[in-house]
Amino acid sequence: MRAAPRLKPAGAHLAGTAAEARLRQAWRFVVGPALAPRTRLLRVQRDILVLGCWDLARIGPLREAAAAAWPDTRERIRRGLGLALMGLQVEPCDPPPEAPLPDSRDPDPLRGALLLLEARRRERLARGLEPDGPLDAPPGIR
Repeated sequence: MRAAPRLKPAGAHLAGTAAEARLRQAWRFVVGPALAPRTRLLRVQRDILVLGCWDLARIGPLREAAAAAWPDTRERIRRGLGLALMGLQVEPCDPPPEAPLPDSRDPDPLRGALLLLEARRRERLARGLEPDGPLDAPPGIR
């Protein structure tokens, strides 16, 4: 005989999504500053926090450390975020995608060159290498 599918209460998926969003925002608080750059939240599944680590050599020690520290971590999550999680699971995952670099091209490249020249002139003035006054053409150029 086939088992009947388990029904979820209305809004359960939305509550899980909200919990994941709160965990993502507070990830450094949840796992600590040493693990935050090496791990990421994968999902919350049946009240189990599933975190991913892309450094395969660290997964074994991370699982052992997570099991030892879980009572404190669970209490910190309950107090800080109001989430009642029952366990922690560590899985291998891909590293997060790199953020695209901002487009640093200036629409007016001449303005950048003029600003650079002005900064260098101010530096020469500050060092006393150039007389303070209007810019004149060098001698012999008119």
